[in-house]
Amino acid sequence: MGSGVQPNTISTFIANSSAFNAICGEIDGNIGSSIPQPVLVIGQEGSGKTTLFRRLITKYPALHFVWVDGRFIFSSSDIIAQVSGDSILIIDNLDYFLNRCSYEEQFRLRRFLYNEGAPMMIASVSKLIPALTEYKAPFFEGLKKIHLPPITDGDLTQIFSDDSIDRASAMFNFVPPTINSVEIISHIIEAGGNPKDDWNLLLSYYSIIYRDLYNNVPTNSQHILNILSNSEKDMTVPDIREASGLTSGILTPYLKSLKEKGIITKDSSVKRSTKYFIKDPLFRIWLKKETL
Repeated sequence: MGSGVQPNTISTFIANSSAFNAICGEIDGNIGSSIPQPVLVIGQEGSGKTTLFRRLITKYPALHFVWVDGRFIFSSSDIIAQVSGDSILIIDNLDYFLNRCSYEEQFRLRRFLYNEGAPMMIASVSKLIPALTEYKAPFFEGLKKIHLPPITDGDLTQIFSDDSIDRASAMFNFVPPTINSVEIISHIIEAGGNPKDDWNLLLSYYSIIYRDLYNNVPTNSQHILNILSNSEKDMTVPDIREASGLTSGILTPYLKSLKEKGIITKDSSVKRSTKYFIKDPLFRIWLKKETL
């Protein structure tokens, strides 16, 4: 990598992570097993699950990996038909299969994985969903769960050089704590531009995501987000009601929906004075610029 980022550090950071080592330990322990232990890697979007899987393939060149993209799985047969017992089955984005397929289909996959001579499955999901937490769910138990933790400020010191760490940290405070965010920040620093342009460049990377997010909520929700983004302080329901002109009966469902989607959050620490604010600070900056 170029100036500001230590050579090969992001790849090395992933390779040295506790999650990567835990998965390697499972592979090493299950080689030759007639019924290998399935592994589930859990990490939010952008946390490095796909990068980690690619690193696994590099680490074990003698093993036969079969890569399946969960976005294109519509039945257990879509998985079973591609693998044999001597394979390591990687399913990136298993959540798609779990969300769209019935428990009957999921039980078919479970039975296949727990038959003698089955391949070892290593799959990823972005979060724990009912198909993994409900007692009646096929995969409620039987999976070795490995969590990818968020990136911390301490991790940044392993990735960025001394002359760029302050610049990287300033941007990192406004983005999700993921490997994807680190890669975006490293691209900005490597470009060698003026640090004063960092925010505009950072916004440009997320602009498409934010625009889709904004365009896919109702008009009243957009109105509420515009108000919150331009407020100098967190806002109570009466504050938002006054600024929006919406009655409590109309306003409350929209606030609830925005909170359920993770777009806004609330602070209820002061009794009878719950305050709402936009959860993602960079999204708030983008919104403020868009509504000027």
